[in-house]
Amino acid sequence: MEAPKKSLSQNFLKDKNISNKIVNQTNIKNKFILEIGPGYGFLTDNILKKNPKKIYLIEKDNNLKKNLYKKYKN
Repeated sequence: MEAPKKSLSQNFLKDKNISNKIVNQTNIKNKFILEIGPGYGFLTDNILKKNPKKIYLIEKDNNLKKNLYKKYKN
């Protein structure tokens, strides 16, 4: 895992408890979800467990974008 880039104001969510709290605040099942700045996909993983209808990820960092394509290619 590379260090956050200050130029992109990156701050990565790593705490699974906080990720769970965020995801449990709303009904995700069968909804369209837009996640801006998914980073390494920690929150994305929890969102996918809740069976969204479709999820869209927007990531500005090209290195992270490549990792996300590999991780979620299916």
